[in-house]
Amino acid sequence: MKNTNKKTDKALRTAQYKSTFLTPTEFMARKGKTVYISKEFHQKLNLLVFMLGGGKLTLADYLQNLLQHHFDDFGTEMKELYGKADKPTF
Repeated sequence: MKNTNKKTDKALRTAQYKSTFLTPTEFMARKGKTVYISKEFHQKLNLLVFMLGGGKLTLADYLQNLLQHHFDDFGTEMKELYGKADKPTF
């Protein structure tokens, strides 16, 4: 029974990952800004998107989903830290 629960949990996490990160977005990369990442991450992400995206996902889609998830999960903490940060005065 315990092994079955682990398999079910793993399958659920995999399905959740796919629905969260491996879905196309409405974002058009050419309407965004250039961001530089390491060559190593670029290669890994390109491979991931190519292999798992089924030809329907771009690197920009994946990064948009990743960042949206991060802001959704940690938005409250970011706002709190921002409120405590020393901000420049003009």
